[in-house]
Amino acid sequence: MTWKNVGKSFVNFWKALTKGDLLLSMGVHKYYMHVLYLFILAWISILLSLKVDGTLTKVEENKAVLRDLEIFHAEKEAELVRLHSASTTAKRLKQLGSDVALPEQPAIKIDKR
Repeated sequence: MTWKNVGKSFVNFWKALTKGDLLLSMGVHKYYMHVLYLFILAWISILLSLKVDGTLTKVEENKAVLRDLEIFHAEKEAELVRLHSASTTAKRLKQLGSDVALPEQPAIKIDKR
């Protein structure tokens, strides 16, 4: 076989492939519905894979936001506990000029008559 024959064979192969004659000569037209079915399944698989990937990306972004919000919430909760402690409340009342203070002795129980 010479290079000239190889070139002609390649050109003939390419023409037959683009016109569809190659597939007809091989008898693939009998399996057209099967090939179409496989193509549709592959397309649906790719589409679902892209949808899942997009959803997982959103989930990861939301996890990062939740972590930030949990940290923010923990900081605010610690600040709230600090503000509600008795010593802090007494200091703030003194700063505001109030006479109210922590009790120095326990409450007295008054009996009903």
